[in-house]
Amino acid sequence: MSGSVTIHYYTHIQETSLGTSLDFLARHYPDIHLNVLHGSEQNPSLEPLIKEAADILILPSTVLGEHYVEHHHWSDHYVLVTAKGKHTQTRTFTELSQTSRYVAWRHPGVDRLHQQLASAQVRLSHRGELSCLETLLDLIARQHCISILPSALLNGHLREVEQVPLPGTIMRHISVVARPTSLLSNAASAVIQALKKPRVLAVQRY
Repeated sequence: MSGSVTIHYYTHIQETSLGTSLDFLARHYPDIHLNVLHGSEQNPSLEPLIKEAADILILPSTVLGEHYVEHHHWSDHYVLVTAKGKHTQTRTFTELSQTSRYVAWRHPGVDRLHQQLASAQVRLSHRGELSCLETLLDLIARQHCISILPSALLNGHLREVEQVPLPGTIMRHISVVARPTSLLSNAASAVIQALKKPRVLAVQRY
């Protein structure tokens, strides 16, 4: 099978099985040419599909309309992230939110997260945003701040940081969106099937 498929994604790659899927496609479908582009828009839309600039979008769940369908999705939940403590008992969300500076991870979905926190009357000492996840995790590990992140992003970092449940569950849903299967090329259909494969989690560093 051959062909060219363009994917635009607006998430962190660890939130999806994209890495696993690309490895699978390279092994089993070497003649499919993939163009994988990461977008930084805070409010991504279906525009790349509408303008035929992309065959597949990976983005936070959104209203699809009648011409596009969700072929797959990943679900996760947000957690408060703090430095790994030497104390045996983890501090509560309330304690941490009242005594620590909160730095948000700037990502598509952060506005919705803050709206849900406000609806739950959760108050944080907000001190700005960072778009670089690695920098944010490093600051958290050094006890400079706390943040609220999808739990999947902590894989491989649980030696330096720990997660604390939020007062209420806030979910994060990532969708794989494209035209209906009957309108997709064989190559695009193969890519979507590969995206449905379970993601391989990062090896924990100890």
